[in-house]
Amino acid sequence: MKMVIDSNRIMAGLIKDSQTRKIIFNEEFNFIAPDYVITEIEKYRHYLIEKSKLTDREFDIILLSILERIELIPSDVFIDHLELAEEIMKDIDIKDTPFLALGLAVKASGIWTEDKDFDRQDKLKRFSTKELFNIANKNH
Repeated sequence: MKMVIDSNRIMAGLIKDSQTRKIIFNEEFNFIAPDYVITEIEKYRHYLIEKSKLTDREFDIILLSILERIELIPSDVFIDHLELAEEIMKDIDIKDTPFLALGLAVKASGIWTEDKDFDRQDKLKRFSTKELFNIANKNH
């Protein structure tokens, strides 16, 4: 199941070993994200390390292992869908435009996010952590 992963889900997986991290490592899902999520994670690096109570080294190890499970997609793959995504997201949350554009470009099954703003559009289904956890457990 190809799924766009929101950067906040990646950050949640970094902060603690939880359902989120279990889902990230579940083979049932093929996660993709715009490649700029790396920049976003680095922007919040110190906050994430403080919140997770991990050392820099532990944080880097977990980050690398999480990123091995996520295919980072350059913007040229979804650039043709940015205009439509922006039109849809402009009154919802413009910062989420690349995630929607990516999902449209690769015909993803949905986006994994807790951001309920995604429920205000109908082009890409939003999956919550609970829904993905249930899907993963039902199939195993």
